[in-house]
Amino acid sequence: MSQLRIAELDFDQIKSNLKTFLTAQTSFSDYDFEGSNLSSLLDVLAYNTHYNAYLANMVMNEMFLDSAIKRSSAVSIAKHLGYTPTSARGAVADIDVVVTSPTGLPTSLTMDRYTQFTTSIDGTTYTFATTEDMTSLRSGLTYTFNDVSVVEGTIQNFNYIVADNSTEIKYVLPSASIDTTTLQVSVQTSPSDLTTTVYTLATDITGLDGTSTIFFLEQNSRERYEINFGDGIIGKQLTKGNIVKLQFLVTSGAVANVSDTTSQTFSALSSIGGSTLVAVTVNSNSTGGADEETITSIKYNAPKVNATGNRLVTASDYEALLTSRYPNFESISVWGGEENDPPIYGKVIISLKPFNGSTVSDTTKNSIIADTLKSKKVLAIQPEFVDPTYYYVNLTVNASYNPSQTTLTSTAVKSLINSAVTAYFSTDLQKFNKSYNQTKLISSILLTSPSIFSINVVEKLQRRLPLVLNTTNIFTTDTSIKFRNSIQPGQLTSSYFYILNNTVSTLVKITDLPDSTPPDLNGSGVLRLVDTVSGLTVNSGVGTVNYATGAVSITGITPSGFPTGISELNLTCGIQNIGQNISLSRNEIFVIDDNTLNATGGTIAGVTINMTSFVQ
Repeated sequence: MSQLRIAELDFDQIKSNLKTFLTAQTSFSDYDFEGSNLSSLLDVLAYNTHYNAYLANMVMNEMFLDSAIKRSSAVSIAKHLGYTPTSARGAVADIDVVVTSPTGLPTSLTMDRYTQFTTSIDGTTYTFATTEDMTSLRSGLTYTFNDVSVVEGTIQNFNYIVADNSTEIKYVLPSASIDTTTLQVSVQTSPSDLTTTVYTLATDITGLDGTSTIFFLEQNSRERYEINFGDGIIGKQLTKGNIVKLQFLVTSGAVANVSDTTSQTFSALSSIGGSTLVAVTVNSNSTGGADEETITSIKYNAPKVNATGNRLVTASDYEALLTSRYPNFESISVWGGEENDPPIYGKVIISLKPFNGSTVSDTTKNSIIADTLKSKKVLAIQPEFVDPTYYYVNLTVNASYNPSQTTLTSTAVKSLINSAVTAYFSTDLQKFNKSYNQTKLISSILLTSPSIFSINVVEKLQRRLPLVLNTTNIFTTDTSIKFRNSIQPGQLTSSYFYILNNTVSTLVKITDLPDSTPPDLNGSGVLRLVDTVSGLTVNSGVGTVNYATGAVSITGITPSGFPTGISELNLTCGIQNIGQNISLSRNEIFVIDDNTLNATGGTIAGVTINMTSFVQ
């Protein structure tokens, strides 16, 4: 017995151990364990042992958040940490609505909560709804509703009759795709007494008593959201015969997001105020839609939210809370004002990147402060939002491939390379605090086809600046353009724009001229305006550039117009230390340069792939 071997988990090893054990017994010394009967019995014993070992291993895995494989297990463990996984989120669009000649032409017109609008996305019709009542005064025959937020989803209502006032009773929300931010809970006194009280979601028990009309939201092991009510001490207790009334939107999630480069239209699903003359103008496309929180996200967020203790003290507290409350942001970055450049004491700086679009609206920012941050932050610390700063990476990929190693054409291999570049940026970059790694990009390209045997990548960085026409635009000191990397002398250039040169409209671009010959990589240069037709210098001193730090200052340019297809200034430069990682920080994000070739406007293609065929 002292030589029992019990560490093996593999089926064959377990069977071998059983056989060794039995052959060592005197009562089985003459048995043939290779015979079919005894071998089958050993198979059963080994199978049963292996089965139980596997089951025990899986059970232990599911008991801990880090090793849990089933999402339902992660949800249950997160519940003990006080964390509720976020539901799906409906995409939100901002629209203006003008209603003409409603019935009776009242002095004011109310557009009810859950007024519905429709839009078509990739050939599929989606329904959007308002989330609150809005009122507009009459102006002539029209009523204008400005900045109306509409959320994607279909309206559902569900009622429960309270059979027992026990706090153990849970009221389950029946759909898996509920947007819990749209959930409205009210309690009707009884079928005969129509008095109804609206209940609000409790995210903190501070300040609650036995009369507080609140409910609690959590997710059960079947991954359905459920609510429960107070016990008369923390929150008002329900009474037998009450009717719990639930109203919410069931959403499609991320598929209803629309890029801000796409034209989106909405139309009213039905009349408003009796009028079918409803005109809708889209201020911002539908964005922010998200699917339910993944198990990976739950594992990451639950411990961090638990560590905040429902208060905001450190930068990580802000990140954890905002990530859990607002899954419609692709990336969040927070830092103390004392770490800012220049320092801003007494503030915490927050930058948010949405999944679609480049910035978050002021309405959303103000809502975050009022609904989430105000009651949890340190009193003297004020939150301040800054928009992300985007660094566009321009790539030239030179690929050599052996056509004898593939059945694909050169065009098809080129398409694979382009897909690999796009996948690398969408997966590894386009978020805060991510570094560009050329080696990783090249490795992912080489894996796309065995025919590719050599890759050379040349990177350039681009900043995009909005220009005000017929006004002197200045970018110096705090507003200077920072590339955050050493840049190559003589390689700075801009897209084209028009200026009035002695009253003559002239198409120009910005270039740099190093101060020394040969150029000093750690030196400086001046910016000049060059006529794109003649190549002559129009203005020899519109700014300076520091090649070592990558800081560019523009002391003054006065554009009078843009060529067709151009609406901003693209400033592009080559970088030193080609092949090394390129790093950013705080609110800075790498994205792929999405420009297409525009010779009239002076822009180059964002990604250029050159294929060279070579038979080894």
